[in-house]
Amino acid sequence: MPARTTGRAKFDFRGRPFVWWVDGDRYLRIASLDKKFVIAFPLGRVPEDPPTIEVIGSEFPGLDPSEARPLWLVVPEPSYDSMGGMVDELLRWSFDSEQQRIRFDGPPRWC
Repeated sequence: MPARTTGRAKFDFRGRPFVWWVDGDRYLRIASLDKKFVIAFPLGRVPEDPPTIEVIGSEFPGLDPSEARPLWLVVPEPSYDSMGGMVDELLRWSFDSEQQRIRFDGPPRWC
């Protein structure tokens, strides 16, 4: 079953359909329409913790698909210029196989 698109921003990333939405003012969620790639970025972490994403879907470059989910990875600090810009930054980092995948002992703490 494909991802729900009602009330969500639909877009293509490198020719593949995705959706993004803000879930409960706590997470920026991004998913491919086939739901193989799904991540969540917490929007209100404590300042002492690094920015992280929660990897939920089975597909994530650089990670074994059989590895238990969810898991958390440290990501570069996004620019926060716009939600669309954050989505693009997070996807570019996620699909860049040259990026180091640093684990975070999550889930994040909220402020």
